Amino acid sequence: MANQTTEASVSKRLKPSHIILPILFGFAGIVWMFCSEFSEIKDAEIPFEKYLNGYTVLFLFLALLAVAIRDLSGMGRLYLLSEKQLSFHSLFRIRMLYEFTSAITPSAAGGSTLEMLFIHKEGVKFGKSTAITIISLFFDELFFVIGFPILLLILPIDLLFAVEGTFSAAILSVFAIAYLSKVAWLVVLFIGIFIKPSTISWIIQKVFSLRILKRWRIGAYRTAIDVKECSRNMRHKSIVFWLKNLGYSVLMWVSRFTVVNFLIMAFNQSTESLMSFTTQFLILGRQLVLMVVMLVAPTPGASGFIEVLFNSYLGEFIPKGIVLLLITAIWRILIYYNYLLIGAVLAPRWINRNYSKKNKSVTK
Repeated sequence: MANQTTEASVSKRLKPSHIILPILFGFAGIVWMFCSEFSEIKDAEIPFEKYLNGYTVLFLFLALLAVAIRDLSGMGRLYLLSEKQLSFHSLFRIRMLYEFTSAITPSAAGGSTLEMLFIHKEGVKFGKSTAITIISLFFDELFFVIGFPILLLILPIDLLFAVEGTFSAAILSVFAIAYLSKVAWLVVLFIGIFIKPSTISWIIQKVFSLRILKRWRIGAYRTAIDVKECSRNMRHKSIVFWLKNLGYSVLMWVSRFTVVNFLIMAFNQSTESLMSFTTQFLILGRQLVLMVVMLVAPTPGASGFIEVLFNSYLGEFIPKGIVLLLITAIWRILIYYNYLLIGAVLAPRWINRNYSKKNKSVTK
């Protein structure tokens, strides 16, 4: 009965039809941008020769390369955490299915819930797959928690949270709430993994025993068990092991952010003005803010929400009109819709491979 429940749950979460909703939300965001930019598009004379040259091709190639480095870094981290147990094909499947799951669920939910199952089904013991997932989550949260103070050392806060040149208290407020939740979660993970896993487990169980939190109780109890299992598997690793994982995590996230930098440089008519370190770092920094703010988006993968916010938050670096629409569309294709399409192909095969009647009979 438990296996049947798991199969039904996984099959439901990985339905290819789930790509329809995020695509519709994303399309709605693009339509909204088109309507808001319509006068610019209608009246502008578009000098396509400025956008279709060797310079454009170079930065488009670099954007594609950044996407590849991002995925390879994520796969490299998995390879290291699995102690080199996973093959390239297994790493690729896990990575693509994880991104697909993240793309079809709200940002706050993410794809971590199923990642440990993806890893386990590639031949890794469940306890170890749990540890890999928790450690991956720990380093992702660590990147954002440490990254923000570093940004503030280089960029003024009023510049970092500016919308179209004007400081936005609204974005700062939403960011503060989401960022503090990340800090709290990181502290819980750190104590649970490295210091006192039993204490964290006890706190989680007590907090979620409250009636108001009853609906999340089972998931919270599962998390408490997962953190304890992770601590048992990982807490005695060497400092070199942790530094390598941190390096992969930083490379993975920075590569994702540089996709936008390269796209802006590919299509901006005044590219030379963007070459300064401060401007490039500001574009990176605002993307970090965007990723944190995405936590509050209720739509799958923040689709629709992120396109609109991208327009207002990074629009000052991009020529208005068709160029803004083009950059936004290419950006979302490279870091979002490609995973939807790949996942829609891989997910049914993965479910059939792991939950088909034939495989069940072989297992028995």
